[in-house]
Amino acid sequence: MFDKLGQLKDLWKLKSQMEEIKKRLDNMVIKVDSPRHMFQLTISGSQEVKEVTVDEALVKNFGAAEIADDIKAVFNKAVRDSQGMAAQAMGNFGMPQA
Repeated sequence: MFDKLGQLKDLWKLKSQMEEIKKRLDNMVIKVDSPRHMFQLTISGSQEVKEVTVDEALVKNFGAAEIADDIKAVFNKAVRDSQGMAAQAMGNFGMPQA
């Protein structure tokens, strides 16, 4: 019985640590500029897009394929950066990293 209580305490502690990590990640921000500086993407450490800023000259000077390529590149970089941030935050709490 005491073993089960110990496991419950461990689970509660792990839950508290995960909630703390999520709070920290929600407050972290990554800003990524597109390769051709057409727009900027702001994403939280928990991988939620917060803001997209588009250059006014974008529609006038670039084709749909170039715009799509930049959107893809900047979004993927932002997600990779936020994944690294999440892994670092989990490491700071002694969590195993994948």
